[in-house]
Amino acid sequence: MKEDSFFIEQMTCQACSSGIERALRRKSFCEDIEVHLLTKKARIRYDETQTNLEDIFALIRKMGYEPHYEDNTQKATALDTQDASHNMSSIPNRFSVNALIESFDARFLSPKKKIIISICATLITLILSWGEMFHLFHLPFEVSYFSMLFLSLVVAHMGRGFYIRGFKALFMRNPNMDSLIAIGTTSAFLYSLQGMFGIESHAYFDSVCVIITLVLVGKSIENVSKKDALDSASLLLEINQKSIQRLTMSVDSQVISESQLSQMSCENILAQDVKEGDVLKVLPGEMIMVDCVVLGGSSSLDTSAINGESVPTLAHNGEEVFSGSINLDSVLYVRAQKNAKQSALAQILSLVQKAQESKAPIASLADRIAGIFVPIVISLALIAGAFWWGMRDFEFGLSIFIATLVISCPCALGLATPMAILHAQSISNKMGVFFKDAKSLQILGEITHIAFDKTGTLTQGLSIEQIQIFDNSKNEQEVFNLAYTLESTSYHIIAEAFQTHPLSKNATLYPLQESQNVIGQGIKAKINDVFYFLGNITLLPKHLQKSAQIKDDKITLFLATDECIIAQFSLQDHIKADASLALTYFKQKGIESSLISGDNAQNTQKIAQMLDISDVYPHTLPSEKMRILQEKSTKHKVLMVGDGINDAPALASAFTSAAFASLHDIATQSADIIIYNHKVMSIYNAYALSKATILNIKQNLGFAFCYNVAFIPLAMGVFGGFGIFLHPMFCALAMSLSSLSVVFNAARLKTFKIL
Repeated sequence: MKEDSFFIEQMTCQACSSGIERALRRKSFCEDIEVHLLTKKARIRYDETQTNLEDIFALIRKMGYEPHYEDNTQKATALDTQDASHNMSSIPNRFSVNALIESFDARFLSPKKKIIISICATLITLILSWGEMFHLFHLPFEVSYFSMLFLSLVVAHMGRGFYIRGFKALFMRNPNMDSLIAIGTTSAFLYSLQGMFGIESHAYFDSVCVIITLVLVGKSIENVSKKDALDSASLLLEINQKSIQRLTMSVDSQVISESQLSQMSCENILAQDVKEGDVLKVLPGEMIMVDCVVLGGSSSLDTSAINGESVPTLAHNGEEVFSGSINLDSVLYVRAQKNAKQSALAQILSLVQKAQESKAPIASLADRIAGIFVPIVISLALIAGAFWWGMRDFEFGLSIFIATLVISCPCALGLATPMAILHAQSISNKMGVFFKDAKSLQILGEITHIAFDKTGTLTQGLSIEQIQIFDNSKNEQEVFNLAYTLESTSYHIIAEAFQTHPLSKNATLYPLQESQNVIGQGIKAKINDVFYFLGNITLLPKHLQKSAQIKDDKITLFLATDECIIAQFSLQDHIKADASLALTYFKQKGIESSLISGDNAQNTQKIAQMLDISDVYPHTLPSEKMRILQEKSTKHKVLMVGDGINDAPALASAFTSAAFASLHDIATQSADIIIYNHKVMSIYNAYALSKATILNIKQNLGFAFCYNVAFIPLAMGVFGGFGIFLHPMFCALAMSLSSLSVVFNAARLKTFKIL
């Protein structure tokens, strides 16, 4: 099976996207397909031995839509892998009359011009029609009739896409909203043509013009709103800088003066060509394109695109910096720690794109309804039209038929979920929280319990408070050098405590052999042929564990060999400033918390008491964390929050999970939600946003259902006995307003307040 992605243009409603999915799923070669209405992107898994992407494109074109590759490179690659003769036969002949008309429209008739022309032609048609109807003036029949005929043809051309897509979809047995508009207006137009043959009948040219124009205007407003939502959610994708300055000479030293760096020549290269270890020059106003460490200079950085922080941060020598940060003040010289494809920015862009292309589970309801909605509406319109034809006359039955088709609106159903999800993703991205998919955004609001890891999650900034040496043959610096060397292989928050300690300035790194990071316990490795252990008490050889003493309310690390304990490091935890407030907000929502930590009981219990957490599990290894979560999952929907390093099993086993990203652990594969600003309040804000989004979606779906349940029977003339009938022009207005109401209601999420 092969998986490909591409774009599909000309989709107007949920019936379009779901219709494409149904049509392709009926084919034996298609294993799975997902089409996203707003982003216009499709992902398909198919058997490449039975078909190819060009054949799939041809099938989609028959339905009235225009598929295309994501870029020219993809197209070239796809074509190169297929048989040339087969490709030539599968590519449709684009040199047709329709292609010439499309070329003309693309050059001379922009969407804005089409709307203006439609409005002008419609107004003139209404004046001619109503002037005759209300005896405001009288024109010769030929002038009046043929003027309205010509103007309705002009308006029909402005909306010709409705007819092309609508009838193609109808003939492919996947009718959509365009099909309803096409059938209704075509029926009205053909009936009005009877006047050419002297048959006395009312001309519906004005209705044809008004319906098409109102739909065009409604779609235009809807598209602007959709574009606004997409642009907001994809703010991070707007990267203007395409090149970066790299020093031409290699800089091997970690310590080099800024004046030396400034004298070195630079070359411009593409960001995608940056390699690990390259030294880059970043000018004020430029974006830092790769994760890096500052070698020279100091400057303020705007990190809002990554973590949502509006206050600039100061970067100086030795500071590690996320890609996506913008240099504000002075020139910075930085060493790339990763290439562009592995950087935080690339990972975030990937998260944003995947989230936009995914569907929330709640959207499946709209998909199922859209699949049967249009055929049911056409059937109801035929029944209602035939009934009133029999009850009154053909003209009245036709009016009921058109009104029923035009007032029906699958668009409102289709827009209800994706519009709300897009606005929510835009808000979450701005506050430094990134959902891996729309499902994660939906289910976060369903949680009933939270399990927190401690270190790096509820606490931050470990510091070494005391070094107690038991080996009199070694001084403090020598002991620190051994521990510093062992921790140099780790990116854990404990390693950061060693890197920021004053003794690190004069530390010596020794050659390491057989280094092994034991998750949840520590590090062991050979230095100068001696095996050293650095970690908690569980890492020590069993015969040394009895003599080890743990400091109360401190994180205790032991440096030891197979024979003895050399030293003991006591590290102090610092609770995050917003942790207590976030937990208070969760309690107000009836959500209790657990603290699950690999740290000792005294320190874990101390932190739990300070945060008013009664459910505490100290001394837990990663496998034990997963077991505890599985037990809690029998009664609760658990959100697991970790630092994304040692918590992978627990994150993967929870109902949903969130991880705080670090420069060396970007967007862990196990977590559903990645938080870049390290604020505990961001978890609560994401939870509140999820609740608000689902409520908004339910409001949208509720309105869409109620609209159709209420107005379709009215249009059918169910209350005709009371003299209640709907004119097709009013139905066109109501249909457009129903879609816009969903769009505008979804836009209310923009007022969501971040605490």
